[in-house]
Amino acid sequence: MSGILVMFLLLSGEGSSDIGTQEDKIGSMTKFIDRWIMRRSDYSLIDIKCYKIVSKNKLADIAKTRLKPLSRKGKKHKKETGYFYKNARALALLAKEESCQQEIEVIPILFRDADGTASSDRGEWQDKWQSMLKGFEAEQLLNGVPMIPKPKSEAWILCALRERYQNCQPLENESGNDDSPNSLKKQLEEHLGEPATRELLNDEIDQGNLDISKIVDMPSLTAFKDRLDEVLNNLGLPQQDY
Repeated sequence: MSGILVMFLLLSGEGSSDIGTQEDKIGSMTKFIDRWIMRRSDYSLIDIKCYKIVSKNKLADIAKTRLKPLSRKGKKHKKETGYFYKNARALALLAKEESCQQEIEVIPILFRDADGTASSDRGEWQDKWQSMLKGFEAEQLLNGVPMIPKPKSEAWILCALRERYQNCQPLENESGNDDSPNSLKKQLEEHLGEPATRELLNDEIDQGNLDISKIVDMPSLTAFKDRLDEVLNNLGLPQQDY
């Protein structure tokens, strides 16, 4: 790949069905990330093994043991957004270390479900988004990318598989509580007729039935795509015309 910008993804998610749990067991959101970058790079970072997955527990441990206190002007972070801020700082710290070791452009992407209930407003989601960005910036890392589905990734998946990419925005206002009678998780499993496993969702992506580029009216996904494109622009990756 001489002459081609090679990047490295540092990813952290919730579990097996979103980002994945280890490098040989990636989840649907990791495939989403890779496919969005491939629009412009023409190669897969997953195929060439240019990625690493950091567990949620490892980030929590780093946030607890390695983050130095920072003086912050203004109001303190709310309790619910402080979690997102600390996770972003911890991932940024690891990204800087990875960049030094490999001498390569590292893009940290932090996936966390917004969760909440149908009563959660956009302002609460925006607080979490901004907390991640501020967490990356606190570690002097300017190419961090939040990935926060509202209320959770099942909404994005239902948009493609059930709604056929049409009129999907209302899904973002559904309950993110898996215990609710009509939770997004239950809706997805009812549509599929079986549990939404990592393997099944990955197959849907590979078969072209779950295409991130066709989901255009979900603000939380648009925010992620726009931010990742902004980072790719900053790295000098050329735009592609399709």
